[in-house]
Amino acid sequence: MDLTQARLDLARALEAGTAAPQAADCFRAARQCLVTSGAAVLDIDPATAPGLADIVERAACAKASPGRRVFAVLLVDALAVPGLLSVRSSQARLDRGVRALLESALPDVLLRASYPFADDVDAKRRFLARLHASIDEHLRPLEPTIPTWLSGRVGS
Repeated sequence: MDLTQARLDLARALEAGTAAPQAADCFRAARQCLVTSGAAVLDIDPATAPGLADIVERAACAKASPGRRVFAVLLVDALAVPGLLSVRSSQARLDRGVRALLESALPDVLLRASYPFADDVDAKRRFLARLHASIDEHLRPLEPTIPTWLSGRVGS
């Protein structure tokens, strides 16, 4: 799964939702986009996929993979959209699942961003709602801190 394409698909789904006549329908396409992305990571048919909360919980327990990491970043982007991930019927499960997935799929990113691993749920929730603004910076590989001329690797 390509992160750029997944983000583009989510943005298009959100844009399509703004044209929905009823407020309840405005996030349907975006949630379906998340379900489809999660189903692809789990290698299950999106047509028979369970709800978003189930997909997120399964992804949190799945083995590490590049697709799982992309799905986690996509969820960080989704957290930035107020109301997108607040589904009344499964909000608590979804909230727990998202945190579990992000903590297991993006531990290095969260460490670099100073995620409050030991804090309460509300502090974690507030942090994750703001993470989208800096996640691309934290996804970049670390740069060497010792200059090559000092380390003896001239020309490397």
